[in-house]
Amino acid sequence: MRLRWFLPVGGLACGASWMLPVSWVAPLLSLVFVLLVLAGGTRALRFTTAIAYYGAGSIGLVRGVDAFFGPDSSLIEGMFLWLGASALLSIGWILVNRPWKAVVVLLFDALVPPLALFDWMSPLSAAGMLFPGTGIVGIMSYLAVFPLLDRGLWKVLMQKVRWVLLMILIILAIVLNGQYQPEPVPEGWQGTVLHVGPEKRNILAGQERQDRIIQQIQKQAPDARIVLLPETLITAWIGNLHAFEQAVRPGSVWLVGAAVPRQPGVLTDSIMAVTQDKARILFNSAFPVPVSMWRPWVAWWGHAPRSYLYRHGARFRAAWWEPVRIMAGKRVFASICYDQLLPAVWLEAAWQRPQVVLLTNDEWWARKTGIPVIQHNSSWAWTRLLGAAGIEAENF
Repeated sequence: MRLRWFLPVGGLACGASWMLPVSWVAPLLSLVFVLLVLAGGTRALRFTTAIAYYGAGSIGLVRGVDAFFGPDSSLIEGMFLWLGASALLSIGWILVNRPWKAVVVLLFDALVPPLALFDWMSPLSAAGMLFPGTGIVGIMSYLAVFPLLDRGLWKVLMQKVRWVLLMILIILAIVLNGQYQPEPVPEGWQGTVLHVGPEKRNILAGQERQDRIIQQIQKQAPDARIVLLPETLITAWIGNLHAFEQAVRPGSVWLVGAAVPRQPGVLTDSIMAVTQDKARILFNSAFPVPVSMWRPWVAWWGHAPRSYLYRHGARFRAAWWEPVRIMAGKRVFASICYDQLLPAVWLEAAWQRPQVVLLTNDEWWARKTGIPVIQHNSSWAWTRLLGAAGIEAENF
């Protein structure tokens, strides 16, 4: 009877830890969550433990929906997204009564849509805690732990081999953590923290906001060669880009988060490289926020808006694959806002072995929801797995 209470409470505590501003706690406790599920003797107990984990960690969705979608959205919509997503992510854990099955669920949730599109707080992030700087090899080593914990997979004569392999992984984790040194941030590269809120509909208010953006950037990064700006800071109209081109110092590059019009009603969530000469697109978000930004069904149903403004009905296109770019001799990967929560996007990064990861966020809508902290903790764990330098830009 005590176990029935302990496991869900433990799952709840592990999930809630994602909202703690101590980056290493949540990824480590996500591994503890898997062990708690394995301790569940019944399907109901395993499901209860899992939904407590996902529900506690994503409670910020309830409040975030109202802030992101605007005053027309309701608490019921937020509750539906929160409980629905938590329940869907919990279903697979019902079947995890053996350690090797955890590998199947972790990979299925991370790679197979629709679960892969909202697989936040994935225990895969614990690989960054155990095997830092090892990328894909670290993921494979982490996943190998679970079959090695499954005594039933190994014949009696192979039990010693199982323990030897497990000890090798433990020693490897200790050594890697003892000597881990992340890639240093390249000299002259800098992120920014802005306080300008969302784009304005009023032309004069929009111009005043743009002036404040430029002033804050010039104050924070007066001598930087490469400056990272937050996500969706502007819409990539010619006038907006021209103002930034005029403000960039000679020899410098501003990496501007922009909503880029592609066709009527369709945008991409992009990072543009802006110099004094030109502006060009470098990165596109692999997967913008579902429902609020990524919503292809709008076009399927024949209701595609003609506006380019996504807060007035336009939708965002998903890039799905985020390639590494070479900048100033460095291999650079961009994880744009919602991408930071998704293991599938981070696995793309691990495969390409970047040296620098650009982390751009738009946080004005998510204050007091815990979502920015979850993003930060997730990014920290995955960037640690890559051994890359992380450069962050936020807008409040």
